[in-house]
Amino acid sequence: MRHTRLLLFIALALAVSADAQQATGRLDVKLNKNIFQPGDSLFVRVDYKDSSRSISNQPLATLELVIENENGQRTRLRWPMIEGQASGAIFLPDSLPRGKYTLLAGLQQRFFEVIGQIKDAKNIGSLQAMLLTKTGDWAEQEVSVAPNGTFAIRNWLFEDNAVLAFHETKDNKRSLNISISSQLDSSYQPLAVAGRSFYVGNPPATVRPTLGKPVDSPETLFSDRGTLLPAVIVKSVAKTPAQQFNEQYVSGLFRSADERVLSIMDDPTAIGSINILNYLQGRVAGLQISPTGSAMWRGGPVAFFMDEMRVSAQQIASIPMTDIAIVKAYPPPFFGAPGGGGGVAIYTRRGGEGSFLPSNRQVFKIRGYTPSAIALDMSKLRM
Repeated sequence: MRHTRLLLFIALALAVSADAQQATGRLDVKLNKNIFQPGDSLFVRVDYKDSSRSISNQPLATLELVIENENGQRTRLRWPMIEGQASGAIFLPDSLPRGKYTLLAGLQQRFFEVIGQIKDAKNIGSLQAMLLTKTGDWAEQEVSVAPNGTFAIRNWLFEDNAVLAFHETKDNKRSLNISISSQLDSSYQPLAVAGRSFYVGNPPATVRPTLGKPVDSPETLFSDRGTLLPAVIVKSVAKTPAQQFNEQYVSGLFRSADERVLSIMDDPTAIGSINILNYLQGRVAGLQISPTGSAMWRGGPVAFFMDEMRVSAQQIASIPMTDIAIVKAYPPPFFGAPGGGGGVAIYTRRGGEGSFLPSNRQVFKIRGYTPSAIALDMSKLRM
């Protein structure tokens, strides 16, 4: 398992709930400067200070940021606030329109949490949950289910979007009717709000004195979710994972009617092989592979590809079996191989997709936190 490679996986219990008593405090927003040129980076640090103006020791919370330009375009970010602090870097690309921007911050006293319910099922006891991030990292955990079918997940921290999948712990072939919601995508009353303005380009003399001063941030800006798309999208999985992967990631001459497809992601015994060359021995009729990596097919050479790029057999042998999604074998003559020989194409797993999750799982797409370093794009409602 690749649990240790999850980007920002933190095994923490949620210390602050949505029902916690609100404290008296304020947000202190700091920018590295107030006037920027395209290509600069905007560094943002936000502290939550209590009534004594000391940084709060609040263990976990979430900071929502809204950036608005003079044309009324808005984009939203959210960062985890840990022990009263949150920070990040926002790159300002050359394509960004010049002008005045307003950065508004709102603190919600909640951390990432998924609330769910299994419909028409009683006394299941537990579920197996799997989180798969866009970087290909993944983790699993067993989740307790109450007698009425409700459950909660409170201990995953990750960036960007991810796929969350469930199956029953005792019977993973049984279909379940599950509904979930992410609490961070629900309306909330901010614990504290604050704002700052900055300028991209050369500001007029009349604008310069207004930069760097605190900006009023209406609480309703954060409680109104507007026309955002639903946070959770249910994906039906009718085709096999290998078929989905093949349709989504295989292109050009690597799509052939005369091919053999081996799904590593569906074969639990594959992880026991030393490498993919060892795995392929005896599995494809006519393909002969020696332990040293030399391969022949019908007396001719075999070309190797990784994600549709020509590589050596030694490079193929170095790929961990857990990183491989599917293998496609093309008997000679394969047009992608020199001299009309055979071909073997290895495709590595992609992150953030449900393509290689077992088809019996119910799959959801969920939104995590904004990366701590990101380019500003006013055309996106959320980053």
